[in-house]
Amino acid sequence: MEEWTHRQRTLAPEDAAQGCARLMALGSWPQWMVGQPAMMAPTVERPEVGMRFEIHRLLRGAPLVERWRIVEAREGTSPIFAEVLLELEGQLRGERPAGRAFLGLQLRLTVLAEEGGGVEAAVRWTPKGMHRLLARRLRSDVVRLAERWVVDLAAACDA
Repeated sequence: MEEWTHRQRTLAPEDAAQGCARLMALGSWPQWMVGQPAMMAPTVERPEVGMRFEIHRLLRGAPLVERWRIVEAREGTSPIFAEVLLELEGQLRGERPAGRAFLGLQLRLTVLAEEGGGVEAAVRWTPKGMHRLLARRLRSDVVRLAERWVVDLAAACDA
């Protein structure tokens, strides 16, 4: 799957502008993410290119740690927008490596504050090796990831 899988939600420009500020404030991410995850990151308030961070979640009663690297972070004022491109570097489930099929997955989070704008999460992932045999089944997990981040970004705009 070389193409991007998009999920989006249209929001009022005022709400989206608030979401732009929250997306670029790394310290505020745990407040608006669904499931109340705890996040560990360097003591940096804004996402910076090359920075690595972890998102800790509970999945079916077991701790899941996602390790992400920020590939790109940008924002603008005319129109107001914020965009962060993340790459998944690995997952741990109960201290053991998990989700190896998703290594290299890229997640682009965008908030656009103009009429007809809103939030969008786009995911790109290419299965490698034996994981190509399960690509159709794993694609639904990739789509759910995009949907989860759209819900989270919309929550950031409403908070």
